[in-house]
Amino acid sequence: MTVPSSITELVQAISPMDPRFVFYRYTHTYNGVESSPLLFIYTCPSNASRKAIRFRMMYPLMKRSVLEIAEKEGLKPEKKFEVEDPSEITEQSVLDELHPKVEVKKGFSRPKRPGR
Repeated sequence: MTVPSSITELVQAISPMDPRFVFYRYTHTYNGVESSPLLFIYTCPSNASRKAIRFRMMYPLMKRSVLEIAEKEGLKPEKKFEVEDPSEITEQSVLDELHPKVEVKKGFSRPKRPGR
C-alpha cells in the first residue's frame, strides 16, 4: 500500500464498512507557511449488521487507549476527527479545523443623534 499524498487519497483508502483509527501526517502549505500536523481520524460507519452494532460499542472504548499508547510512542495528534463515513472528511474541512477564520469583533457604536 502506498502512502496517501492528499486527504482525498486518504479518504479513498479508509474502509467505508468497518471502523478505523487513522493517524495521518498532513503536509500542506497555508498562507505561504508549510506545516505537517498529525491528524487522528476515527471512522465508525453505521451499518445494520450485528457486527457493526458491536463495533459501535467497542471502538469508542478503545479510542482512548489508542490515543494514550500513541502519545507514549511520541505521536501527539494536533487535531482529532470523528465521523461515521470517511467521505465526510474533505480537504476543506481539515483546513478549516487547522486554520480557523478569526472573527474581528466590532465594538458597540452609539447610534447617531436624531436630527443630524
